[in-house]
Amino acid sequence: MSPVERYFSPPLSNTTDKVARLISLQIKFSLISIGFAIGYFISSYFTGFVMARYLMVVSTALFLIQLFGFKFQLFSLRVTSHSFVFICWLIVLVLSVASGGIHSFVLPWISLIPILGLVLLSKKATWLWGALGFITVVVFTQVDASQFIPTKLLMTSNNLLTASLHIGLQFIILTLTYIFDRQQNALIEKIEQQNEKLIISKEEIAAQNEELVQSQEELASQRDTVEEQNHKLEEARKVIEVQHQILLEKNEGLEIEISKRTKELVDYNQQLEQFAFMSSHNLRAPIARILGLGNLLEIMTDEADVLKVKQNLIASARELDRVVKDLNTILEIRKNTISSVQQIDLAEELNLIKLNLEKDILETDTTLVVDFSDAPTIRTVRPYLDSIAINLISNAIKYRHPDRKPVVEVKSGFRGDLFFLEVKDNGVGIDLDTYGQKIFTLYSRFHNHVEGKGLGLYLVKTQCEALGGNVTVTSNLQIGTTFTASFKPST
Repeated sequence: MSPVERYFSPPLSNTTDKVARLISLQIKFSLISIGFAIGYFISSYFTGFVMARYLMVVSTALFLIQLFGFKFQLFSLRVTSHSFVFICWLIVLVLSVASGGIHSFVLPWISLIPILGLVLLSKKATWLWGALGFITVVVFTQVDASQFIPTKLLMTSNNLLTASLHIGLQFIILTLTYIFDRQQNALIEKIEQQNEKLIISKEEIAAQNEELVQSQEELASQRDTVEEQNHKLEEARKVIEVQHQILLEKNEGLEIEISKRTKELVDYNQQLEQFAFMSSHNLRAPIARILGLGNLLEIMTDEADVLKVKQNLIASARELDRVVKDLNTILEIRKNTISSVQQIDLAEELNLIKLNLEKDILETDTTLVVDFSDAPTIRTVRPYLDSIAINLISNAIKYRHPDRKPVVEVKSGFRGDLFFLEVKDNGVGIDLDTYGQKIFTLYSRFHNHVEGKGLGLYLVKTQCEALGGNVTVTSNLQIGTTFTASFKPST
């Protein structure tokens, strides 16, 4: 919440998330409306619309009274929202009366009044304000403003078209603010649900591990009992030896089965941890872009800039949707319910990755040199390939040399039956003699001059191994580093 929103928010206790979002929306709508009224007041001196000039002064005062009344808890949130919609309706009503009545360019915007009621109040309020808007339009068919309003306050020139477009832009901004807020909350709820599912899965695995430990203890106890009976029943050695051999065979079979199940559970637990890491890692960038674009959208007034931000917002939302779908694909891979691989065009995939890393590339003036001529496509698991490429390229940019612009070379090809993706940089390099044994371990870091968690290379290694391959590295200090990720193409 911005400082201005915090200033006008009343000191309420035990406020739910839904109420907090409605309070934020109400304050944003009121502040944007005040800004619009001021701009419209100034433009009235150019258009000659005198009635609009007086009306904007009154409406600004009403919006401020509403804000401060809400801040000091003179009005409830519901009363404040109703008064806001009423002021908006009143503005459209007066402007329409003074600019041609039923023929006014402003009058069609009366249809947006019930939308404001739906956003800030409820479905019942939508019907209430919709009925009031319908009655307003019907009344305009019988009213001639020139009979009771001085001619100097009326506006009949084509400049009124400009005024109506300003009002339209105001309502569009308000509506987009609500849509963005709703999408953001829906996304947060979805992520929280996924986290809850992961926690439940980990608890189930822990319970299964405990059961296995108990089973092993019981087996050990059974072996001791059998050995003690062998000593006491020497005279029945042959019979006991046969029985003992049978027990040993059963025990070996049980140990093999337990070892197999334990390995499966360990592998599954590692995959769950990897999925959790990859989810937060891959979702962070598109979410940050959406939040940043949303903040820009709130403060921009130029129509061309707003259109550009909308386009970028849609592109980021599509990228986020693609990431979420890919993460769902990983879950389905574990269930074996859908096809886990697909044919991937490396050039198209790199364009999406460059969009993900656009901020880092532009800030560091990084040059990407790409050569996919030897292997332009690969059939594999898309989320794993994306994660491998993003981690290697972002590391190449992050650990750049301070004295030269970063150049990152990306190349694909085949060595035998293995596909490889090679990422080469001209950065600071790594001391492999010192850190070579730890470079792909979890949470290991070798440079302290940049931020990092020591997670990316661990993900690259585990994902390559999951695809039936591995990752290697060569490096020279102060010259550069080359990572080669190799794995088997899927059939």
